[in-house]
Amino acid sequence: MSGRLHISNPVVRRFNNLPQALQYSLIYAAALGLSKGLALVMVPVATHYLTPADYGRLDVLQTLADLLSILIGMGLAETLYRYAGSADNPEERNAAAANIFGMALCLGGFALVLGQLCAGPVSRLLPGDISETDTRLILFSLALCGTILVPLAWLRMQNFAWLYLAGTAGRVALQVAISVLLLTLGFGVTGVLSATLISAIVLAAYLIYKQYQDTGIRFDFTRFRSYSVYGGPLIFVGIAGFVLGSFDRWILADSVGTAKMAEYALAAKFGLITAVLIQPFDLWWHARRFSRLKEADGPQACARFAAIGIIIALFAALFITAAGPLMVRLLTPEAYHGAIDYIPWLAALAAVHNITATLNFGAMTQRSTWRPAAVDCSAAALALTGYLLLIPLYQAWGAIIATSIALVSRCLVTLYISQRILPLPYPLRRLTLLVVISLLLISLTPQQPLSWATLGLYPLIFTAFVTAVISSGLIPLSLLPARLQQRLHTLHRKLSLPGNTGK
Repeated sequence: MSGRLHISNPVVRRFNNLPQALQYSLIYAAALGLSKGLALVMVPVATHYLTPADYGRLDVLQTLADLLSILIGMGLAETLYRYAGSADNPEERNAAAANIFGMALCLGGFALVLGQLCAGPVSRLLPGDISETDTRLILFSLALCGTILVPLAWLRMQNFAWLYLAGTAGRVALQVAISVLLLTLGFGVTGVLSATLISAIVLAAYLIYKQYQDTGIRFDFTRFRSYSVYGGPLIFVGIAGFVLGSFDRWILADSVGTAKMAEYALAAKFGLITAVLIQPFDLWWHARRFSRLKEADGPQACARFAAIGIIIALFAALFITAAGPLMVRLLTPEAYHGAIDYIPWLAALAAVHNITATLNFGAMTQRSTWRPAAVDCSAAALALTGYLLLIPLYQAWGAIIATSIALVSRCLVTLYISQRILPLPYPLRRLTLLVVISLLLISLTPQQPLSWATLGLYPLIFTAFVTAVISSGLIPLSLLPARLQQRLHTLHRKLSLPGNTGK
């Protein structure tokens, strides 16, 4: 179930001849494409059966899930990468994985009991008049978070990419099928949350069985202490990420109501497809970068793959800037079309968020993660201050301005600290120039309905981006198939800018 298919077929043979990084990225892309494509089916269905106010309530519960999954997950996937990924032998790797999964089960059981006890008070604290039943459903689903995230991370570490694809896409397919059925029967938000819970139970049951087969489950509490030192601060990183990525919608819901906030929430969903487009590469690379660093050319390889990840993030933001408005017009009623104005900037912010996660590798190599926690909490405090000051004045644009200031500041500080801990040879000047060019192209991408005039601009914008990438020399041609290498090598010589070999 790794990235290689053993089937006699010309297409499969071509796939097997691709570089390993590209093979796994394509499989993870298929997993995300199927998952998000199926989830995208829910957009026209949900906006048809749910009023904007109900859609806003569902978004409030989903942002609650974002927050609590951070607390329940406790950075255990990252802890698995750190301790199992840097283990010196298979026995130690399996022991680390078994104990981290045991820790996940303990946290999940505790979260299940505590969540059901606290469901009533939590529902009353949430904005938007959320029912206690809906709160119980989302809290039950979240208790399964660790039992899903850790085994999925293990599959990625073991290169069981096809199994990862089957698990993630299968869960979403089941969730969407049940959601559509329950929405048509009139169950509203409760139906969507019930579908989420059922699909989570099915996937968790299989993954617990699979993990037990692979590594067993252990409860070595002396190890739990060292894992907590590493993963514990990541809770604060996650909470800061929640503030930077979702909490603005809670303030907006309280300030302008869930119906008006629904436009911004929908834009955020489309903007965050940027992160989905980036994830295939990240799912492969982030699970392997610790072991890659230990190899002979580790620092150079880590810098090279980080640059590739940044290019993918910038392209994803540009793509969503162009495609997002069209998708909103095709998939949603006119009452939601105000979301279009926000999509380009939310897509760009999603790219900045991902670039920060790519550049924080140096800080993540330490035995404790308090440095990234401190940086992220400072950025969250800056964003929260901006939300409280700017949202009452400028509503959604105030949220975007505050988030922009916080995310850019966090990215720069993270790069500085990580380079102090683990200096990697990033091509910073070329990357900075590419970021500036990408932001300019995003600002020039038309958002109005398609016409012959606007349609002609899209090829020009994407051609300009590809030209800038090739000219920069940031993607090594050796990573591509031989025939494509030859064509791009010729094109690269023609387009190469003076001095592009420097940093």
